[in-house]
Amino acid sequence: MTSAVRIDSAPAAAGATFIGSAFPRDGRSSLSFYGFNAEGTLWRVDTNPSCVGTVLTSVGGQPAVVILDSDARQDGQGPVSFTTATAFSAGSGDVLWGPTEVPGPSAGNGLIFANTPKALTAGTTPGTLLDAGTGSVVETPAGETALYEHHGAALIGTESKFLAVDTGSRGTLWSADELRRPNGTTAGAKVRFTGSYGPATGGVVVLRWEEQGMKPQDVVYDLRTGEPLGQLAGSPAGMAVTDGSSGTVLLASELTDGSQLITAVRPGAGTLWTKSFARSARITAAGPGGAYAELDGVAAKIDIDSGAILDTGDYVLPVSLLPDGTALFPTKERTVYALAVPEKQGAPG
Repeated sequence: MTSAVRIDSAPAAAGATFIGSAFPRDGRSSLSFYGFNAEGTLWRVDTNPSCVGTVLTSVGGQPAVVILDSDARQDGQGPVSFTTATAFSAGSGDVLWGPTEVPGPSAGNGLIFANTPKALTAGTTPGTLLDAGTGSVVETPAGETALYEHHGAALIGTESKFLAVDTGSRGTLWSADELRRPNGTTAGAKVRFTGSYGPATGGVVVLRWEEQGMKPQDVVYDLRTGEPLGQLAGSPAGMAVTDGSSGTVLLASELTDGSQLITAVRPGAGTLWTKSFARSARITAAGPGGAYAELDGVAAKIDIDSGAILDTGDYVLPVSLLPDGTALFPTKERTVYALAVPEKQGAPG
């Protein structure tokens, strides 16, 4: 361990930078977002304290974070007439695009922003979809909405009839009608986007196939190509976790007998492995070569490519990792994280 950091949000990793935020305190009236690593703070962006939502994305291949701002009063009283979204470089804090006016925060489904009060109703709220590369608004046809977005690829349409588009070119990547059905289904099977397995993460999307008299099947597809990457057994059991360096996405599911599975998929490669655990499988973080999880109550490190258990023991699990192995660990104080760097190995001989 090299230091301790105090942040109020759950830490996230974007490229070689950790992203965290701090609420107003100690005379500060702004909500502050920080980019930092083992060397210290790289940048700080101050914004209106009513704007807590951020989205990690990629702008021209550069890791970035989209931060909101508004004209809300600092005391939380009075109306908000506008909210804007601006993309900042995760490495330097430089503005990459924006500000672009949006109706409200993202619900965790990528660069899709909607008005919060409407989002609390039972109906689907049309959201404003932004292009990851430029921040420009991507128009959606009347009666349709943006459902899901990740790094410039998005699903647009309705829950049962949608297509994938490149938000930069506005070109269609694939449509729901073109998807390959899972084994054991007939032409009568229908596909739905359910938004399961948490926020948009990695270059994949999980879609559900349903057929009368048959058990629903969840299938993982490559978001850009529409190619099937594998099927998921059971029901969602936690948020997906992604290793940004390899694009591997780890998904946890639970079977009817209470056992849990971890399935690793990777765009271009398909399903890498699936492992079953008797009681629980909670993934906390993933990075180059390894994922960290609590497996049946025991801390473990898992090989990303093979699923082999590399190490187990009674130790604290990291909550976020950088490509160089720098990690953040929780402490007994909820908003304080320990920052640690890998030990240097001695030179041979």
